[in-house]
Amino acid sequence: MRMQKYKCAFLGLLIFLCACAVTEEPEPESITRVPYNKIVKTDCFVRENELDAPNPVILPPGTKAVIVPHGGESIRMAAEVIAGLAALNPKTVILVGPNHTKNGPKITTTYAAFSAYDGIVLPREDLIRVLEGRGLAGTEDALFVTEHSVGILMPLLARYLPGAKAVPVIFQKGVTFGAAKLAIDTLCELAGPDTVVVASIDFSHGLPSREEQHRRASMRECIRIYDAAGVLNLDATYVDAPVLLGTLLQRMKDSGCAVEFIESANSTELLGREVPAATGYMTIAFCGE
Repeated sequence: MRMQKYKCAFLGLLIFLCACAVTEEPEPESITRVPYNKIVKTDCFVRENELDAPNPVILPPGTKAVIVPHGGESIRMAAEVIAGLAALNPKTVILVGPNHTKNGPKITTTYAAFSAYDGIVLPREDLIRVLEGRGLAGTEDALFVTEHSVGILMPLLARYLPGAKAVPVIFQKGVTFGAAKLAIDTLCELAGPDTVVVASIDFSHGLPSREEQHRRASMRECIRIYDAAGVLNLDATYVDAPVLLGTLLQRMKDSGCAVEFIESANSTELLGREVPAATGYMTIAFCGE
């Protein structure tokens, strides 16, 4: 009988200890948990000392969208524009760019967070759920591990726009204008007033510097007059994401925005030496009321 009592007491103690071991105290609401398997590292895209913005751009309060480049030698141009966005204090950044692969859905987003030198950029999950739920985009985390049109800019968001949440969306070659427009219009209409679109777009590729300059000048004119239809069928010798650019131009035109050209250069001009196959870059702001 005594032995049975000891056994019962021992079993009771064991059950109590096990219950304590698996019971987790609730976390404070201020702590945001990020699943470890949904963090994309970005230190492979850009070095920390390349994130400086010597001359942040002063942007008008009504800035709705900006175009910035994602080429390696153009990081300073992108940094100065994104640093300028800090004065507007956006809460949401819709970060759109080309999908440089043939993999995944035509329009792809991700619920992943992005780790950078200055912190973590969290996703705005409610908007991503809308894209996925309405069939406007698929989700595939793996594509963003190597996609530099997004990865090279995330460290800039972490540094200059801490606290802003991101909706990263990439568009594959061959996506239709209608599908791209519906996705971007939906995001812009649901995101709220403290939102900015950051379009990660490079211009003419693979040309000698002088010829690239001519192509970039023609692209500047298309953008100035909001010629959305005129850019849709252009190839990479003009722009790396024609449908995305055309979609953005149409959205900004419909929103009554004015266009402001900030900086324009190519690889040869930025590096100070001749590059046989130069890439063109422009930074542009679209400003509304």
